Amino acid sequence: MTMHAFAVLALAVACSAPQDVPQTPPTGSEGAEQQAASAPPAAAGAPADGSALDAASESIVRILDAAEAAGARLDAMACTVIIEKRDALTDDVERRRGRLVLQGSAGPARRIALRIDQFIDGSGRASADRRLFLYRDGWLIERDDARKQQIERQLVADGASMDPLQPGEGPLALPVGARRSEVLANYAVTVSTLPESPLWKDLPPNDVLCLVPRPSSQAARDAKQLIVAWDRATALPIAVVRDSTEGDRTIARLRAVEVGQLNDADRALVELPIPPQGWTVDRRPLVP
Repeated sequence: MTMHAFAVLALAVACSAPQDVPQTPPTGSEGAEQQAASAPPAAAGAPADGSALDAASESIVRILDAAEAAGARLDAMACTVIIEKRDALTDDVERRRGRLVLQGSAGPARRIALRIDQFIDGSGRASADRRLFLYRDGWLIERDDARKQQIERQLVADGASMDPLQPGEGPLALPVGARRSEVLANYAVTVSTLPESPLWKDLPPNDVLCLVPRPSSQAARDAKQLIVAWDRATALPIAVVRDSTEGDRTIARLRAVEVGQLNDADRALVELPIPPQGWTVDRRPLVP
């Protein structure tokens, strides 16, 4: 759950802002190269349809350009979220409900918090599950209220400066909201559809991209593919799917996205005070 679900949710927050960038693809040699890199392959045995490929390439460029602009200007957002994970070996399914909060403009100072409030097992039985995951200053912090325990894992070396959401730079290797050129360099991008899930039953009309990590990219180490859906009317992310290289699938449904100044409760999640006296703190620096 820890890094797997957290990475899925962080994937969405970089583009959680209203989109107002131009909707036209680039022209000239740059546009031709990026459209070629993005275009989905023709089906085996079928002739390539140039007009269909061009339309798909234009959609990919439009969506990635909007995500890049949104990620650059986004300063704060919060939303409710449902996370579902299916285990590849056992086929067991479990869900968690909680809240996702982001604070800070694009860059290494950005903070991402995920608070889990409820656990739902495969039978549908719900129980309280109060935990918090926070990425800040190169560290991933996991706080468990029930166990009075805090685990701090360093993900970025001391002295390093990097954007946690930038492909090829950050430890989370997240493509959405990053530079379009970096996305296309690290992922093969195609127009796609969401896999079937009960979580999508109330989805509004949406646009979907599938991002497959290129073999040489950092994301290829543990992700097989990422699928993201944006609300067509608002261009906000509303669904994220992540398939791991081990076959596990984690999906997330984002609802009631709020962009702008955080309220006191949401701001407290990303500020995270020192653990109370009596708590266990397990600090794990990055091994050189």
